[in-house]
Amino acid sequence: MINQRLKQLRKASGISQSQMAALLHKSQNAYSLMESGKSKIDASLIPDICKAFNVTPDSLFSLEITAPSPNDETLDYIKIIKLLKDELDKKNEMLKLSLQALAEFDKVVEKIRILSVS
Repeated sequence: MINQRLKQLRKASGISQSQMAALLHKSQNAYSLMESGKSKIDASLIPDICKAFNVTPDSLFSLEITAPSPNDETLDYIKIIKLLKDELDKKNEMLKLSLQALAEFDKVVEKIRILSVS
């Protein structure tokens, strides 16, 4: 079935479900449901799937097992996604530290306010 072929091609290409989902502009959960056969694959995704795996639609729907090689554009997208994830992780860490500093600042301001009232 197409869902099994999708999983086979993705694994052979070394692409994670999250990366494939991002390439298709879907959530990881939505992609997982498609790959597991619990959700149907939207026909409008077929060209993007074929492009990601560097296969033709005929090959995508075939039952023969071949190991595709990801094309350069797919590899570039994956690199970009990884870089963006790394940047988001850094920004999230900075935001977390900023919120902690702000909470500490609020505590100091509250102590000063209490001292100035008494």
